[in-house]
Amino acid sequence: MQLTLQPYENFLLLGGVLAYLSAMLYFWGQLFVRAEAASPRAEKWRASAGKWGRALLVIGAVLHLISLMGQGDMLFAVRAGVAGLFGWLLVVAYLIFGPRLGRDSLGAFVTPVALIAAFYSLTAAPLHHAARPEILQTQWLPVHVTIIILAYVALAFAFAASLIYLIQEALLKRKQLTGLWQRLPSLQVADDLIYRATSFGVAMLTLGILTGLMWTTQQPNYRVSDDPKVVFSILTWIPFTLYLAARWGLGWRGRRTNLVVIYGFVLLVISFLGAPHVLGGAPR
Repeated sequence: MQLTLQPYENFLLLGGVLAYLSAMLYFWGQLFVRAEAASPRAEKWRASAGKWGRALLVIGAVLHLISLMGQGDMLFAVRAGVAGLFGWLLVVAYLIFGPRLGRDSLGAFVTPVALIAAFYSLTAAPLHHAARPEILQTQWLPVHVTIIILAYVALAFAFAASLIYLIQEALLKRKQLTGLWQRLPSLQVADDLIYRATSFGVAMLTLGILTGLMWTTQQPNYRVSDDPKVVFSILTWIPFTLYLAARWGLGWRGRRTNLVVIYGFVLLVISFLGAPHVLGGAPR
């Protein structure tokens, strides 16, 4: 069995990618265009950019969902499918929670991550390999992958909020308290989002590692030390756990601890792209 997108699925996924790209540009325009130095027409456009961005995300999410539905069981079995599902869930999570957490400015940081994930899913089709039917028949695989993706979505929110925190801190030090500083969430709001998203993400990542071990250890002659997926997952888990330990046990917060979240997310991306994925064997 091989994951091969049908022409209409490719078309729908491409439409979703273009919608995500357009939404990102709207969010960036709203965030970075200086309304006080622009014409009244440009100011009016920036005021409505958030609504257009969210509308385009809804359109993109619908197109993306339909394309995902056509991939069947292989959606959970290869890296490109998992990346696409992660991007879709990230968009849905933003549409539900984003405006409450940081107005539309959070979309400028979340949408690029979802766009890259969806684009990778679109362009990686030639890399897909056949999967063993006996693995696809197990119920553990969809459960395990869904849990891991929820962890990735939460940690992507933490990553975006960490970037916002660093930008706000830099603007505050420079005493640039107008424009971009006013359009971004406050340091307190960003810091609280980092903490909450990382806590949920670490909990899901821990559960995902455990479910993965429960599944793979049933295989004969299996050793954890020989499984790069598990090793990379644990390495990814460590920096986020250190952040929570520093926050809980030592009361540390601010720039240095939030940098740990950024480093952790970068490591997560590297491990996702570099380690052999779910079914083992060569990276896909």
